[in-house]
This record gives sequence, structure tokens and C-alpha cells, in this order.
Amino acid sequence: MSKLKLTIGCVLLALFIGLGLIVSQQNRHIKELNNSLLVATNNNKSYESERDSLKNNVIQFQFTVEQLNHSNDSLLNRLNEVRRQLKIKDKEINELQYFASLSQKSDSIFVHDTIFQNGVVLDTLIGDDWSSLAVHAEYPGILNVDYSFKNSTVVLMHNSRVTVDPPKKC
Repeated sequence: MSKLKLTIGCVLLALFIGLGLIVSQQNRHIKELNNSLLVATNNNKSYESERDSLKNNVIQFQFTVEQLNHSNDSLLNRLNEVRRQLKIKDKEINELQYFASLSQKSDSIFVHDTIFQNGVVLDTLIGDDWSSLAVHAEYPGILNVDYSFKNSTVVLMHNSRVTVDPPKKC
């Protein structure tokens, strides 16, 4: 009788341990799926925001390191290229950010005297990828200037271990 109780006790103990391991594994799997769902939801909202082209809003995407490394997006490739230049390992990445801004200024000058000949219209654009200056001059005395300046910055946040005072060797 005691052997039977001992056997049943061992079987029940093994069953509880097995069920505990299964529950623990499923709990870990649920946490991973919740994290994936959070990332997918955030990216979906960001794509909707980008699609709606809302101005003055921050658009934030979340990608895994594998998605970052295998992306064909030029902006993500630029972020990954900067990360590689700085020799930051995949596991050390906390956050990669790209900020872009466009500043524009327009001004018009109306001159009471005629400064151009009749029928003169001047339109010119001076610029490159980062700045542009558009000048429009027209008879009799109108002068318009539009200036725009693009600025972009890459910010990388990562963690790494640095030994400040290494232990002295004896």
C-alpha cells in the first residue's frame, strides 16, 4: 500500500512539475506575443498617421533589429549605416531616431518706382538638397524671395559597458 501511495505521489509530483513548466513556457510565449502585438499596433498607427500626412506630429515606428537589418527603406538603411559606422552592436541598441525639419521664409518687396523694363519676368531657383532660394521679380517693381532650409539629425541611444577603474593586477 505504501509503495502504491509513493508511486501515486511521485506521478502527481511529476505531473505538477510538468504542468508548472508548461504554464511558465506559455506565460513567456504570451508575453512575447503581447510585445509583438504592441509593436504591430504602434507601427499601424504610425503608418496611418503618415498616410494622413498630419503636420507637426511625431511619427514613431518600432522595429526589431532583424527588421532593421533586412529593411529596404532608405531612412532605416541610413540609421543602420550610422549604427555600423559607430560600431554599435545589435544587442546594445536601445533606440534609433531620425529628426527632420523644414524651415521656410518668404518675403515680398513692392517698390513704388519701376525698377524693371516693361514685360520683364525673372524666375530663378538656386539650391541643392538642403537649401533653396527662389527669386521672382516682375514688372513694375515686385520682388519675391522664398527661402527653405532642410535639417536632419540622427540620434542613437545604446548601452555598453565601460570599465572606469579596472582592477589592478597583482
